[in-house]
Amino acid sequence: MEFSCCIEMIYTGHPFLERIRLAKEAGFDYVEFWNWVDKDIDAIEKTLKGAGIRLATFQGSIRGVMVDKADREVYIEDMKTSIAMAKRLGAKAVFCMSDILQEDRSVKPRAVPIPPEEMKENTISVLKELAPFAEEAGVMLVIEPLNTIVDHAGYSLCSSREGAAIVHAVGSPNVKLLYDAYHMQIMEGNVIDTIREVAPAIGHFHIADVPGRAQPGTGELNYANILKALKDTGYRGIVGFEFTPAGAPDEEVAAGTLAALKNI
Repeated sequence: MEFSCCIEMIYTGHPFLERIRLAKEAGFDYVEFWNWVDKDIDAIEKTLKGAGIRLATFQGSIRGVMVDKADREVYIEDMKTSIAMAKRLGAKAVFCMSDILQEDRSVKPRAVPIPPEEMKENTISVLKELAPFAEEAGVMLVIEPLNTIVDHAGYSLCSSREGAAIVHAVGSPNVKLLYDAYHMQIMEGNVIDTIREVAPAIGHFHIADVPGRAQPGTGELNYANILKALKDTGYRGIVGFEFTPAGAPDEEVAAGTLAALKNI
């Protein structure tokens, strides 16, 4: 497995571009971030090449709601642009959110409720339309279930099994599940058994401990066993560090956690 550093949460005491260089120095294979439309893409591209580190993933559409048929056109338009940007930057994946996350990462309320089955159908339909563009670009689209208890109340997709069912219904090798163990521990528990169940659908993996969303070792999750189980399923993709370092400087936490997990 390879490892990615989310530079939205780690090294935040440094300028954004400097975080890319710090991730490389720590030994990460990739970096990842959230929105791309508010960033200096030319500078990011230059810094990635200069540092010799790759881009794992970033967020696609920030305007439309994937589960809402009324937003279908704007969502697909934004995602096509994001797929093209991922190809330009050499990113492995674009992650697709079911709803709009606002600047503080809260979910933008929808004006009209949508029945769950309709939301699922809309999601499958959108991803089926986007899949050929992703396949042609050599970019993976990953859908991410989030927790609605602590961080993202009102978010539509909050089950890894539901996410895996959507992936299977779309039926494209370039549409996969982003399994975030932090979010899914809060929503489902039984992380190892669930990973084994949905493993064929997983295309990207995020880690953080529970509670608190800090680094592994600060909470209740045994990441040595979790990553061993993930590896045993045959997963050889990217494990993303999407946590807020606690108890020590970011540089120390990131490097120490990476060294420990690379030995699994």
